[in-house]
Amino acid sequence: MSQRKEREHFWDALRAFLMLLGIPYHVALSYQTGQDFIVHSGEGLVGAREFADTVHLFRMPAFFVIAGYFAVLLLARREPGEWLKGRFLRLGLPFLTCLLTLVPAMNLVCELSNLPLGEALASWRHQLATSGGYWVRHLWFIVVLLYFSTIAAWLAKRFAAVRGGFVPARIDDWVAGHLLLALTGIAAVIGLWEALAVEGFYKAGMATLVPQQILRLDETIMYLPWFVLGGLLVRARSTLRRACRFSAPVAAMAIVATATWLLVHTEVAPMTERFIGVFAALASTQVLLAAARSWLDRPLPWLQKLTSASFVIYLFHLPLIVLFVWLGQGLPVPLAIKMLGITVLTGVLSYAIWLGIQRVRSMTLLFEGIVAPARRSAMA
Repeated sequence: MSQRKEREHFWDALRAFLMLLGIPYHVALSYQTGQDFIVHSGEGLVGAREFADTVHLFRMPAFFVIAGYFAVLLLARREPGEWLKGRFLRLGLPFLTCLLTLVPAMNLVCELSNLPLGEALASWRHQLATSGGYWVRHLWFIVVLLYFSTIAAWLAKRFAAVRGGFVPARIDDWVAGHLLLALTGIAAVIGLWEALAVEGFYKAGMATLVPQQILRLDETIMYLPWFVLGGLLVRARSTLRRACRFSAPVAAMAIVATATWLLVHTEVAPMTERFIGVFAALASTQVLLAAARSWLDRPLPWLQKLTSASFVIYLFHLPLIVLFVWLGQGLPVPLAIKMLGITVLTGVLSYAIWLGIQRVRSMTLLFEGIVAPARRSAMA
């Protein structure tokens, strides 16, 4: 099997874009009308909820497609046990660090945005003792990624085809030649999975259990097909090449399915809403892949730095948003300007925090899971 001549930069860039999109997404949730987010803003902007819903529709499905792609790609080059050990260091250590530092501080600010100091402290202590979701917050995706990484490593260890096999050529070529039809069929399968398996999980009453709020089994069920799909792309060369090129019919499918979902998702049953949403998510993912392949598949220095910073930016962005929303309560500034200011300030400060973390080896290990090389002294 021939080696790739160059790194495909657009995969890293798209993954970073999806993580950074969490900033405007969570700002919009903080200022949605008629409903509070985890922080109380006291204000609402018409259209903020619809923007957040649209972003959420494709953002995490596309992210897990990319995660599955990288998992299978790297397992073909590395011993599964060593790769998995690296995954637990890279993801697990920052998860634990944030669980003990950023998340409790963020939760306290959330309580202060709703209650006077004494009541806020009492509620904070009570929630810490009784709510699993209170601990995990925006870090849930790390839990799910560790599940998927463990499964992928086990399969790679047990089955050689996971590390080196390919989708049969006749299937691969047919999918590449009938992309819209193939995506429609794949969306129907994933849509049925989410409609039946996820809703079945909820109807069984398991979503309210404290262990589930920490273990995030519902998201595991929900995003498993997307992770598998990303892994299959590595093993389907013709399909991968076609998926990375723009398709007007698929773009039209993304627009129509997204518009349909926005119009009906609050009016239909959850199973129907999930089924429709999958079509929008899958088509949008293909459009994003094609756009990233066209515009971002080059070693741009600024983009490489932003890509390197994206994980730390994600870890810090929500605590910073919560802080700024709380401090901005009652601030006499037009709401659209306030939201834009919080978005920009969060992005800039998160990036500055990453720059600071790069200067301290212990912080790099704790917040990035990276063992940085020791700096040489000036006398060396």
